[in-house]
Amino acid sequence: MANHRICENLYLASAFYRAHPCLSPAAPTIVSTRTRLLGRYILLEKVSLMLKSQQLVCRRCAVPAVLCLVLLAWSASADSFKKHPQAIPVGPEPEDIVAADMNGDGLPEIFTADRGEMYEPREERPANNELSYLKAEGDLTYSRQTLPTGFGPYCIAVANMDALPAPDLVVGNFHAAKSRHISLFRNVEDNLLASQFELATDTLSYARMRDFDGKPVYTLPGITALIVKDVDGDGYRDVLATGWSCDVLIFVPGVYESYLGEPRYIPAYGGPRDLAAADFDGDKHTDLVTTMYCTNEVALWKGDGTGAFEEAGRFPSRGALPHKVAVADMNRDGEEDLVVSHCHADDSIVIFFGDGGFQFSLSQEILLGKERAKVEHEVRDLVVADFDNDRRMDIAVACYASQSVIVLMNKSKKGQTPLTFDKETYTFKNGSPRALCTADFDKDDNQDIGIALWNTDAVTFLLGK
Repeated sequence: MANHRICENLYLASAFYRAHPCLSPAAPTIVSTRTRLLGRYILLEKVSLMLKSQQLVCRRCAVPAVLCLVLLAWSASADSFKKHPQAIPVGPEPEDIVAADMNGDGLPEIFTADRGEMYEPREERPANNELSYLKAEGDLTYSRQTLPTGFGPYCIAVANMDALPAPDLVVGNFHAAKSRHISLFRNVEDNLLASQFELATDTLSYARMRDFDGKPVYTLPGITALIVKDVDGDGYRDVLATGWSCDVLIFVPGVYESYLGEPRYIPAYGGPRDLAAADFDGDKHTDLVTTMYCTNEVALWKGDGTGAFEEAGRFPSRGALPHKVAVADMNRDGEEDLVVSHCHADDSIVIFFGDGGFQFSLSQEILLGKERAKVEHEVRDLVVADFDNDRRMDIAVACYASQSVIVLMNKSKKGQTPLTFDKETYTFKNGSPRALCTADFDKDDNQDIGIALWNTDAVTFLLGK
């Protein structure tokens, strides 16, 4: 059979994705190597700033019906950020971006997971296998190095994995064909020392797309997100990850000599795509929330403090293809809320308001586009932070199709539901935002946004005023 190429830029109609929800986001569409992508199928329109719809739903009494439809005008406001005029080159198709001060000089370094185009896993080089390391030199200037990873680096976490004071890097590799599922970079005297870890996958079952010969399109376990945290309280950092290709959550315990031990797999039907950690029930153990990409759900997981997790419930995400999730107290009522974005099928963000424990009875939907049935923005990443230091959590999203970053500045009163936002849109003519991170890049005590751009393969900034 002729070789096939996996091309994530090929966008099909949203109705097709609704009918076949497992064909993205880490699930690109297979096309022949002879097929050339000449353009997108959807013509983008300029986004209106005048009026958007927000829906408030009570799951206790109306699932999935809408309890209340609230039409709210976006408030007019001055821009909270200014675009940095320069872009810093990185590797091909950066899928994730993080920032951290690696040497204690007060300037955050930047790392991008340069995934590259993905091909059949049986090919000798099925994807790119490097990170870009942008070392801060001052005044928003950087020198670039590369770091070796497994194939298809997809997600990065910064954490201290050893006894040394400097932070380290942990990388999840989505398309690792034979080994190198997790890459660890220990920060030793300003040098990043690489170690590669293979996860045993012989007990896992492949659950995603297959090619025309019935062979898997992706590899196992297919890591799409990871976090690092001392889950079991032994003083060593553990890795928690999503195994999208085989419907599992992955717990890799931290150990003394080799840093990472043998993995444990937790069944998680539905295509777990992203995860976040919090103590939802107040028992001082780490719990999890995951987006279930293929079943359009949000799943909650109760931890017992040993690395074991039991599903505590799941509910509809109120959209197709839930992609990213963040945990924050959005309405300042003392309870953790969930912020979920959807990709490919609609341009919605949904806030699920926490009641305490694993209960999220009320939710608010924010539609970024003018029409629900039309994808104008294609949200690919989401960050939640207090950008203007007013103690209210704001939202920023990377919009690939509209080549923009949309920032929602929270203007709500304490305890208010639904929330109100000022909307700010920043467009980028020469690249498509794919991933976001936050840091004070220019040392002015304001939160900035780092942006990984596709098409130009670069990093640029929105600098807080």
